[in-house]
Amino acid sequence: MKKTHVFILALLAALGFVSCKTNENNYRAAYQAAIEHREEASGVDSTIYARIRNQAQETLLAVGNDTLPVRTEYIGYAEGGGASREKVQRYNVVVGQFKQIFNANAMRQRLIASGYPDAMIVNTREPLYYVVATTCSTAAEAAELFNKIKADKNLVLRSPLPFVLQPAHFAR
Repeated sequence: MKKTHVFILALLAALGFVSCKTNENNYRAAYQAAIEHREEASGVDSTIYARIRNQAQETLLAVGNDTLPVRTEYIGYAEGGGASREKVQRYNVVVGQFKQIFNANAMRQRLIASGYPDAMIVNTREPLYYVVATTCSTAAEAAELFNKIKADKNLVLRSPLPFVLQPAHFAR
């Protein structure tokens, strides 16, 4: 009688192991479900960060013969980044954007050593840390500094940099 019970338990265990294995059909079904879910989103990224990015307004500002790319965003002031509500003006030329403040601080220090003493760090809600080379109150001054920064061979800038950041509280 004991042998029969042991045999039945062994048979049930073997069936359990065989029936729990994943197979190609299971993977295919999961893949199809993921594709359908992505198609339902139809290009709309539902993350909070995508909504924040979509709130940022990007425009072009004509200043004399120049056209400046301008982003209007809500900003904050990173601790130890050299920025404050009093120091940040209407137009800020951004030369770096980072997800980690450590990298933003390193770039800020290189800018200060390269002759940009007003370099500072501001952050967005995402947070993205923007390294601002210079800040100014007029569009004409921003255009002049923007062109100077673009011509500076010591700065390696990748698209979409540089751009002019206008804090949202100035856009009201």
